[in-house]
Amino acid sequence: MSEPDRENRQQNAQTAGLLEQLYFPVTGVLAAGVLALVIFWSWDWFIPLVEHRAGAALGRKVTLAHLHVQPGRITRITADDVRIDEPEGFDNLPPFATADHLTIGVNLWHLLGGRLELPVIALDRPTVELDARRDGQANYHFPTQGKTDGTASVPQIGELTITDGHLHLVHARLKSDMRAEVHTTPAQDNADPRIVADLRGTYTGQAITGHFSGGALVSLMDRAQPYPIDVVVHHGPTQLTLVGSVDDPLSFSGARLKLTLAGPDMSLLYPLTGVVIPQTPPYHVAGSLDYVDQRIRFHDFEGTVGSSDLGGTLRIDPHQAVTFVDTDLHSRHVDLADLGGFFGATPGEHPSTAQQAAEQKAHEASGAVLPTSPISLPRLRATNVHLVYHGDHIENQHTPLDNIDVLLDVRDGAIDVHRLNFGVGSGRLASSGTFVPEGNGVNARIRIDMEEIDLARLMKALGNYHGQGTIGGHIMIHGHGQSLAEIVGSGNGGVTMALDEGGDISAILPDLVGLEFGKALLSVLGLPARTDLKCLIVDMPLQEGVFHTHTMLLETGDTRTVGKGDVSFSNNTIDYALLSRSRHFAIASLPGPLYITGPLKHPRITPGAEVIGRAVASVLTGFVFSPVGLLPTIEAGVGEKSSCASALREVEANPAAGIAPHARQPGQHAGQRGAHTGAASDRQAGKDGDYRGLSRAERDYIRSVWARRMDGR
Repeated sequence: MSEPDRENRQQNAQTAGLLEQLYFPVTGVLAAGVLALVIFWSWDWFIPLVEHRAGAALGRKVTLAHLHVQPGRITRITADDVRIDEPEGFDNLPPFATADHLTIGVNLWHLLGGRLELPVIALDRPTVELDARRDGQANYHFPTQGKTDGTASVPQIGELTITDGHLHLVHARLKSDMRAEVHTTPAQDNADPRIVADLRGTYTGQAITGHFSGGALVSLMDRAQPYPIDVVVHHGPTQLTLVGSVDDPLSFSGARLKLTLAGPDMSLLYPLTGVVIPQTPPYHVAGSLDYVDQRIRFHDFEGTVGSSDLGGTLRIDPHQAVTFVDTDLHSRHVDLADLGGFFGATPGEHPSTAQQAAEQKAHEASGAVLPTSPISLPRLRATNVHLVYHGDHIENQHTPLDNIDVLLDVRDGAIDVHRLNFGVGSGRLASSGTFVPEGNGVNARIRIDMEEIDLARLMKALGNYHGQGTIGGHIMIHGHGQSLAEIVGSGNGGVTMALDEGGDISAILPDLVGLEFGKALLSVLGLPARTDLKCLIVDMPLQEGVFHTHTMLLETGDTRTVGKGDVSFSNNTIDYALLSRSRHFAIASLPGPLYITGPLKHPRITPGAEVIGRAVASVLTGFVFSPVGLLPTIEAGVGEKSSCASALREVEANPAAGIAPHARQPGQHAGQRGAHTGAASDRQAGKDGDYRGLSRAERDYIRSVWARRMDGR
């Protein structure tokens, strides 16, 4: 062995001996260090880092009391006394969120592979405080973390456990203050785990309670399993239930849900659905709810609204700038009273809500005969609507029309009624119109056409009328206002109507104008108990809310009654005069003109004091200047060979036909008075006792006849 080799071996031996001598001391020191690290290690050392990262992400201060980590394949990280403060400007509120304990389980192996999986999330006594102010600021708006390409994956979440959770929401604009208690239930027997929430408080100023029971969060993420839903909400007097399942709750596709709605008034659904519906009587409807072609669809629903049945399909597109609602509705049997809300009237036979009762009381106090409920322009602009509705059979004791057919659109607050038609026997009542918002009201144009309406069918429900006859004519109104009463009360247009061969007037008139008033009118007109109505012609232009008379003719087999005066919807009063004469000379046919005056709801019948002169001249003047253009309208409405057409021709050709020869003032012929002479001046003449041209015996006779007839009312 060479000398170098010998030296190397000696050095190696010395080194090995040294290592052997140091092994146990060094190993002991390292073991002591590891033991000390285990004994004195605290995960709380990482709390500042966690607080800083979480605070930066949320844009508000985050604090933790303690941090615990349980390493393993599923590493559990637990934070104690978690607190998330309110953002700037909301310092007066409790913390935005707190939790006694927050535990998150992370799958480390999947995390190393680039996939975030959280098999466990557990919250113990979490609280959340949400607040939205009237100026639009809200404490639940968080900063965005830069631009994203939309490809970020959603972490896969497994079991979610919530114990004794509380949520408080205040929304000033919605007048809402609600609290929810939230917890989860574990899987038991054949029941899957569920998340449960109970709600109470106020929403849009109304008391609200609710109960939600749904599948666990793992079911929400698992599209292979339908997600179960069970919801019950009571909002004021309105009840909503939703039961069933959804294949993909995140996109709401594959829904198999049954929605049931019930309450005293469908208009109260607006806060819950965002869909504007006019006032209705009590209702109960149920159908299927799903989401197809980016639209919420409530289809195949059936139910009742008041005394009417209602079914059909409703589609809602919430993605447009203004929510669009497409409806296709039908009824087998419909009571027109149930549709009153669509025309601004109180729906149903009686008010079903405090608001309806208040509106009805205000309407009665107003003295108006037309609906006074204001048109809500904000609600009209809140929803665009396409509505198709058909009622197969109308049942109503006052208006036994056969059916109803409606097609209308609402777009940006403007209503376009393409058709609102009623079938009446072999005839039709057809109407259309437009209502365009302007200022605080709407500009309205309304047209109603009466086409050979069978009067016998119209009066069928009255029970005491069996005659025959047809009604024809039209109504045109254009005006501006906040309600139907204001629109007509400021409107212009006119009404032209003819009733041909109407049957027994003693049965018709009381039902047309009111029982007591109709009987009184028949009495003072001196008509027999049974009098066949041959013809009724009404031609009245509308000027600034007042219907003036061009033509008013009522003809029976033996008498002819003519009228003159005004019917005002601007102040809801009537000022009218009627004069009746036998078609064959008889001085005692009627002692003088009949005046109808006062409020439209409660008019008064007052006899005139004289049969000669002003009243007669005023009434006859209306026929002298009746437009020849009236004839085509009447002939189109009730037939060319009608009694109305022949009677009108006769009146136009000979204005004094059927009027007693003495029916004029001395020195003045009946047709010489100006067209401006009205019922008010005639009534004043009667009060003054103008009996010029009559003998004393004739004047006494007239007074006695009026006295008997007025006493007999």
